[in-house]
Amino acid sequence: MTPKITGLLALVALALGAFVFFYEIEGDLTRQAAIDDAKNIHTGLAAAEIGAVMLTTLDGIPARFERRDGRWEVVSPLHARADATALDAIVYALANMPREGRIDGDRPLSGFGLEAGAQTIRFEVGGETRGLRIGRSTPVGGHRYVARLGDDEVAFVASYRVNAFNRNLADLRDRRIFQFEAGDVRTLRVSWPSGRAGEELEVALARDDAGAWHLGFPLVGPGDQEVVRSLLANLAYLRADGFVDESEASAGSELRDALDQTALRINWTVEGAHLEREARIAGELDGQRVIEAPGGRLYKIAAARLDDFPRAVVDYRSKRMATFERSAARRLELEFHAVDDDEEVGQGAPESTRVGDGARGLRVVAELGEVGWTSPEPSIDPDRASQLIRELASLRAVDILADEMGPTELASLGLNPPRVRIRVEGGADPRQPMETLAELLIGRLDTDRGVFAQHADAPTIFLLPAAVVEDLPISAERYLSDFALAPVSEGEGLGGDEGEGLGVDEGLESDPAPAADPLEGVGLP
Repeated sequence: MTPKITGLLALVALALGAFVFFYEIEGDLTRQAAIDDAKNIHTGLAAAEIGAVMLTTLDGIPARFERRDGRWEVVSPLHARADATALDAIVYALANMPREGRIDGDRPLSGFGLEAGAQTIRFEVGGETRGLRIGRSTPVGGHRYVARLGDDEVAFVASYRVNAFNRNLADLRDRRIFQFEAGDVRTLRVSWPSGRAGEELEVALARDDAGAWHLGFPLVGPGDQEVVRSLLANLAYLRADGFVDESEASAGSELRDALDQTALRINWTVEGAHLEREARIAGELDGQRVIEAPGGRLYKIAAARLDDFPRAVVDYRSKRMATFERSAARRLELEFHAVDDDEEVGQGAPESTRVGDGARGLRVVAELGEVGWTSPEPSIDPDRASQLIRELASLRAVDILADEMGPTELASLGLNPPRVRIRVEGGADPRQPMETLAELLIGRLDTDRGVFAQHADAPTIFLLPAAVVEDLPISAERYLSDFALAPVSEGEGLGGDEGEGLGVDEGLESDPAPAADPLEGVGLP
């Protein structure tokens, strides 16, 4: 076969393929779409063409909705944002309502509940008003009688097809209070009453280009990323339980009294805009909180929703004790300070906060190898080492006790010297020298408050949750009983090879804590 004939055959094959695709496949889809459209009550109508809807709501209120700049709005009996999902469902039902059958013959509309006064949904398409009348249910089959406005032809449709029209006016209004996405907010100010007349406390934060939040007032430092993101998400998804309309707002002393109060004030800016917006949660009205949104719009929310928004400066401060990728950790160092049995731990401290027979100093160095975590005697359990790294990588405090304290106060908390020093080293690239990923100082346990802790390079004193003792070795005895591979007998040295371990008699001595509680009178954040 010559190349010329081969080329001609290829062209014929392509032509046949195009014919099959455009006529048989795509043409069949087009023909099916035409058949489906012919079954609809309103043929040749697309939902996107409907620009306005008029109906009487389930609670008996005549209302008009218009699509403006791509958004649905209520324009009568009041002006407000409409619920886009509900209105889209209405216009979709109007444009895509297939009839299940027709009623033959000339019969009066009253026999089907379609006479004057029947439920009617009007809509506008290109300036032309059309409509749908909805009658009573069919005797059998679960259908509803319907007829187009100005047309006496009676059809019946599946009953669920008309459910979209049965809504109260409040159900057709947009209950979303804040019109922003949480990820678009760039600056945030939150304020609340201080407890003194006319005085408010405030925090101001800003988001950097990497998405991290930083405090700028009343102090400068990293913000609590989880708290800020949770607050913004709560605002972005906050929905009103009710509405306060203009007529209600202009009258009623109870509402005015509620608006005179401020429980929380929020100011923010979003990406690409410098104008700061403001909203506030006001006082209670009929057991609900009134919230004033930008533009003076008033809503009601459940009174308990106020608790979703932190109202203490410390809540917005970072309480992350460590932040590193677990896969980057390659070396773990634990150093336990020797504690005397009779060492005081602060006036009034419960007996359970004492170390007991933990008068041991111990240093453990573990490294991650091909077979997991290994260390010299007393060897760490590889599984417990992995769990410890996982806990440390996302360790969070529950509170900040103070920004700094003197040596005596720190000693009373078990932080001078620290009961335990934990250092994690490593890096993303195993070929590069290791760097410090986290270095923490762990103090004593106070069963009422938690475990005192610090970053090794910062003076702030944090409180870890008391439950952390289940995951952290807070003493040498705790390490030996729960983290070591096997118990070490009383007379054995506790150190590792090459002088890295400290024997029982080589442990560091600590100064006894003062008899009086040094925290008394210390101002805490």
